[in-house]
Amino acid sequence: MVWALAALAVMLGGCASLEPGHQRPPSLSIADTGATTLSRAFARYAAVRNGQSGFKVIATGHEALVARGALTELAERTLDLQYYSVGDDSSSELLLSRLLIAAERGVRVRVLLDDLFASARKFGARAVAAHPNIEVRLFNPFRAIGSSGLARLPELAFDAARLNVRMHNKAWIADNSAAVFGSRNIGDEYFDLSESEGFTDIDLLVIGPAVRAMSEAFDRYWNSDRAIPVGRFSPMPEPADRERVRRELHALVGDCQSNIPCRWLAETELREALRAGRLPLAWASARFLADMPEGEKTGIPSGVEHGYVGDDPAGSRTVSELLIASPYFIPDAHGIAHLTQMSRGGVRVAVLTNSLASTDSVVAHAGYAGRRSELLSAGVELHEFKPQNGLQHRWRHRWGHASPASLHTKLVVQDRARVVIGSFNQDPRSRLHNTESWLLIESRELAAELAAHFEEGTELHHSFRVERTNNAAGSASLAWLSSEQGSFVRHDTEPMTDAWLRLWRSVLRTLIPEHLL
Repeated sequence: MVWALAALAVMLGGCASLEPGHQRPPSLSIADTGATTLSRAFARYAAVRNGQSGFKVIATGHEALVARGALTELAERTLDLQYYSVGDDSSSELLLSRLLIAAERGVRVRVLLDDLFASARKFGARAVAAHPNIEVRLFNPFRAIGSSGLARLPELAFDAARLNVRMHNKAWIADNSAAVFGSRNIGDEYFDLSESEGFTDIDLLVIGPAVRAMSEAFDRYWNSDRAIPVGRFSPMPEPADRERVRRELHALVGDCQSNIPCRWLAETELREALRAGRLPLAWASARFLADMPEGEKTGIPSGVEHGYVGDDPAGSRTVSELLIASPYFIPDAHGIAHLTQMSRGGVRVAVLTNSLASTDSVVAHAGYAGRRSELLSAGVELHEFKPQNGLQHRWRHRWGHASPASLHTKLVVQDRARVVIGSFNQDPRSRLHNTESWLLIESRELAAELAAHFEEGTELHHSFRVERTNNAAGSASLAWLSSEQGSFVRHDTEPMTDAWLRLWRSVLRTLIPEHLL
């Protein structure tokens, strides 16, 4: 059977070597950034703030797309992109067209993509075809050549330990001076442009020393043995193909009349504010941390469950409040114990996560659902996000996906004084398998702004408030409180779901090991 599956993989396209190549020279971020527009614009701020970094909250998909476009247009020497997923859609193509323009003016563009989704190879092949200044590498790739999902099945079965490690990091870095960092991937659903699905998310625009730490981490990933050039897995483009790709991408730049994302990218306000160094920013001390590309974990996100933010538990213990927003919330036994201890000790612990109606991963919700009663008994607040775009009944059961509208924000606010934001989810996969990155920021100003976003998300017209109660028979059960069309509503079963979806969740929970959730 093993030989048959291996033969199937070869027949479906062959296999590529995963050796990085012994002669590959290291490629590094620019050290001297002083001559670039982005560095000069904010030099006067950095000089008087003793190494602090500047931050601007990017709360909407519109702002997120514009910010990435602005950094791309202002970049003069380097652009470094690191993403878990990139779509095969209009926003991805438009951003690629801007990367082409940057490459044509001499900017070195490095794009590092996780290889879990086949769209990464298509995007990478088009990017490499567009210009020689654009280089694309795939992180921990499948061996199968091409993008056929069927060709990957044998590998998933027999190389699961390696392929289970995915690069979940997300960053868009310009000239080692400014970055967009957070939890958004690249695709229409992350930029409020998809008519069928969407994610509520938060990024930060970052200026200053924290960006240099991001670039150092990017270099480690880029030069690791797990980062393989996309050309190993896709045929190199012929000259005619290169010219065709360039024509197609240039056509996108000029055709903005009826193209909403193109019009967004043409907006100048943010770009000119960045160029002039007059963008309002929250300045604060910050640390950027990332798992090693080989998989070594730093442990800070799991520390959130244990009541502290940072790598010094004694020095940053939560005193009064811990706000956690995560698409998937599956604390382990130690995490539950510490959250319980905090809550019973007078700390407000509030969690915003996806409802069964809004989650994009039914199996992850299964891991969370079994923990609700224990958390509620301890006094932890549970708020479950509602689908927001009116399409909640168009279920997508295939592969465990249910809803077109989901919470994707990954955020922790501690005592309205510290913030952790990044790519990690509060689940076993982020704790044990994926590589992640995050910012730890000491800022009451930023914490207050992000706490306001959190509190808005927990309002009853945006989320269900889950409560533990007794049913008619006197046994413990759950209820979901909601505001609907101006009226207070109480649901005794999970709202906006049906019995089949709830059964499907139970089935998936029995099939998938918890450490993979």
